Amino acid sequence: MVQQPVRRRTLLIGAAAMALPGPTLAQPAAAWPTRPITLIVPFPPGGSTDNVARPLQMPLSAALGQNVVIENRGGAGATIGIGAVAQARPDGHTLLVYASAGMTISPHLMRLPYDVTRDFTQIALLAISEGVVALHPKVPARTIQELVAYGRANPGALRFGSAGNGTITQMTGEIFAHAAGIRMEHVPYRGSAPALASLLAGDIEMQFDPIAIPAIKDGRLLGVATTGARRSGELPHLPTLRELGFWVEGGGGEAWFGLAGPAGLPAEVVQRFQQILPGILALPEVVRAMAPVGLRPAFEPQDVFIRRIEQDHALFGDAVRRTGARVE
Repeated sequence: MVQQPVRRRTLLIGAAAMALPGPTLAQPAAAWPTRPITLIVPFPPGGSTDNVARPLQMPLSAALGQNVVIENRGGAGATIGIGAVAQARPDGHTLLVYASAGMTISPHLMRLPYDVTRDFTQIALLAISEGVVALHPKVPARTIQELVAYGRANPGALRFGSAGNGTITQMTGEIFAHAAGIRMEHVPYRGSAPALASLLAGDIEMQFDPIAIPAIKDGRLLGVATTGARRSGELPHLPTLRELGFWVEGGGGEAWFGLAGPAGLPAEVVQRFQQILPGILALPEVVRAMAPVGLRPAFEPQDVFIRRIEQDHALFGDAVRRTGARVE
């Protein structure tokens, strides 16, 4: 069942709870952090979310004075890793680096073991993704127009792989198919990297994911369009789906990646990240590490970030209803 769009009042519960006293809320030690910090990535290594977290690991360790450990907990459309953070002690030592779909798309498609409006404290935006429409060379198309013509002539012949049910890589494919008037088969994987491996092997025909950019640049895959709001800095010659008219208006915002913790995260922890993240995300080595896979570091503080989540949740809810997207 499609859920109703998130209301600002409910989304702010996690943030407001930080200021409320009570025995159920963990209070940070004066010298937080007092032990290593675990960043849970709810996908296998090598995917887009992992490619956001890895460049931040050492700069965060240096800024916070404690080791930052990345733990990949993939599976079930990211719900395993996200759920682990929802259940973690809210003391600032277990946090989540997640892709936008986990808070904006999955709630409309899946029965989740947590409530995205109540079980998390949103901290900040970390990065924005410039995705790409990647094809295996066996597909008899070299432009988006040829791809659409082939899809219309061969209903169901195009299979696109995603990072899992309820992810942005599924929803982008669903929106494109709806706008183009073609039928494609969605094949969910346990992350972007396994989907890419299948595409390279020719087991599927397409992928809507920035992880494919290096394989396009070295000629193993074909790129026919990009999926962001603007052209990709890595593939500037490719038009966007919006330029080509193959997009559903109001289909949702661009893919992004955020940092969150359990509900009740102390305000001091959130404030510390507001102080250090802008400088870390601007580091040349962080920018260089993310760029080849279509990622652009981008900081938004907590209040602005919460508004982004609200808006995309509502937009993707509308897109799910229009496209008839479902989990496989």
